[in-house]
Amino acid sequence: MSISIAMVAFDKGAKISRSAVYKHLQATWPKLPAVTASEKTDSTFSFQLGETAIVYGLMPAPIPWSDLEGPCKSSWLWPEASGKMRSHSSHVIVTVMSECSPVERQTLLTQATASLVATTTATAGIYWGGSTLVMAPDMFCDFAIKVMPESPPLFVWIDFRTGSSKNGEVRGFTNGMRSLGHMELESLDASETPGGLKERFFGLAGYLLENGPVIKDGDTMGEDEDERIQIVYSDSTFGQEEQVMRLVYESTKQTKSWWRGRK
Repeated sequence: MSISIAMVAFDKGAKISRSAVYKHLQATWPKLPAVTASEKTDSTFSFQLGETAIVYGLMPAPIPWSDLEGPCKSSWLWPEASGKMRSHSSHVIVTVMSECSPVERQTLLTQATASLVATTTATAGIYWGGSTLVMAPDMFCDFAIKVMPESPPLFVWIDFRTGSSKNGEVRGFTNGMRSLGHMELESLDASETPGGLKERFFGLAGYLLENGPVIKDGDTMGEDEDERIQIVYSDSTFGQEEQVMRLVYESTKQTKSWWRGRK
C-alpha cells in the first residue's frame, strides 16, 4: 500500500471539526465513496473511502522551520509565505493510504486536505509533501475545488523551478513528478527564458499525466522543424535520487509554446 502526505499548519485558536470535514468532503465531491469505518483517538481521526484509508494526525507543535524555510523563501505563488508560516503553532498531517494509481492518490489527498482547510479556522498554510511546496489556504482550496475538476492542479502537485546561472545559462528542474508516477524533468542550458522553460515543463508534465510515460529516452520534440529538443534519461544534476528526463536543446531559437509533438 502506497502513502501520500500533506501537512496543514494552524495558528492558535484553530478548531477542527471531524464531522464538518466529512460533510464538506461528501458535499463537494459527491462521486466519492461514502465515508465508512470512522474512528477517533485523542490525536487522530480517520475513515475509509472505499479501499482508501485517510488519516488526520493532530500535532500540537509547529512544522519544523528547517523544513519550511526553503519552500517559503522560494514560493513565487505566495510571497507572504514566510511571514504567515513562521508563527504557526500546530499542524495536522493528512495521510492517504491506497493501492490506487499515484495520480488518483494525489487527487484524494488534495480533496481530503481541502476539506480540512475549508472547515477549520485559523489555517496558516499548507505544506505539500510530494513537491515540498507551501500554499496559502484560499489558493489551495481554489486549486482543489475550482481547477481540479477541469485539469490536474499542477502548481500544487509539482514545483517548477527555473532560473539563470551566473554564466547566463537557463536551467531548471521539477519536484513532484516522481510522486505522480513519472520521472522528474531537468534542463541545464535551455535556449529560452526561465519563464519559457517553466511553461515548457508545465505543458510536458500535463502531457505525461494525461498520456502516461510515452516519451522515451532519445525522443525529440520541438516547436517546428528548426527546433530540436532531445529527451535524455540521465542522472540528476539537482539532487534527485532516480533518473530524470533531461531536455537537451539542439537549437537556439526562442519559442513561446511548449511542444507540438515528437519528431
